[in-house]
Amino acid sequence: MRTLLILASALLMPLASHSQEADPGEGSLNITITNIENGSGTLYVAILDSDKNWLKSDIDAPPFRDVAQPVINTDDLVISVGDLPPGKYAVSVFQDLDGNAELDTNFIGYPKEPFGFSAPMGQFGPPDFDEAAITISGGEFSVEVSLN
Repeated sequence: MRTLLILASALLMPLASHSQEADPGEGSLNITITNIENGSGTLYVAILDSDKNWLKSDIDAPPFRDVAQPVINTDDLVISVGDLPPGKYAVSVFQDLDGNAELDTNFIGYPKEPFGFSAPMGQFGPPDFDEAAITISGGEFSVEVSLN
């Protein structure tokens, strides 16, 4: 009986240790935010995994991941996000200067607070999801977002 228990333990041990390992396909994204002109407020970073919720503020379409980071100076800021499953992700950022946790816009909808994306602005507005998307397939990836 004791031999059977030792054999069963030896067979189950690799299963237990495998379940604790990270998925080898997961990746990380380092987002460098540049052109910070005001050393105050909060940066809100949204990482989106679908064009369905790209540039939407609808509570029913939340971002895949989001990060809030206080701004204390005008130096470039790097935000690292790990454990991203393989896929396409786009990044949008805005700097909330007045503390209301919303991107303030003027009467025609243009932002009054600094903002940026994982692709430059187009001639007629923000990039679409596919233009801004980064493909994560394991490993470490980087993107730069310049605030407008």
